[in-house]
Amino acid sequence: MATEAADRIAARQRVEARRRQLEAPTTVRDDSEDEMIVSFPEFIFKEFIAAVAMTVFLVVVSIFLQAPLLGQANPGVTPNPSKAPWYFLGLQELLSRFPPLMAGVAFPTFVIVLMILVPFLDRNPSRRPSERKVAIILFGLYMAIVVALVIIGTFFRGHEFIWDWGWVLGNPQNCGGAAC
Repeated sequence: MATEAADRIAARQRVEARRRQLEAPTTVRDDSEDEMIVSFPEFIFKEFIAAVAMTVFLVVVSIFLQAPLLGQANPGVTPNPSKAPWYFLGLQELLSRFPPLMAGVAFPTFVIVLMILVPFLDRNPSRRPSERKVAIILFGLYMAIVVALVIIGTFFRGHEFIWDWGWVLGNPQNCGGAAC
């Protein structure tokens, strides 16, 4: 009888310990009283001020930096190279290096499926960056690859999508194969 009671107590303690391990991490709160902000007048006003500040910043930057538009689109004349918008340049760069089925279907599908599975594969409950090194490294690697492909597609592709350093004077690729 005593051993049954001891076994039940020990089992209950194991269950409680396991439950504590599975619970979401709690945040440490200081004892000072938090100031509540009513969302409609105060928070919406702060959001509005932030939106106005960002709009003013973008207008000022657009006044001082020249970003001219090209001429009206002509369906009879296609620019060479025809570059995709910046958010598709990575995919266009992959298409220039790999077969279309691999670069346009298989690789993007693999990346999308991997991004869907990341929350299920990374089971680390910690929120501290020092304990999430694998997730941080994988995300950093992914972002570095995307940024590198966009930079290559934007700045290092010349006439007929040939690799072009751009700053090399007298490079025949800058002149479309003709002497500069």
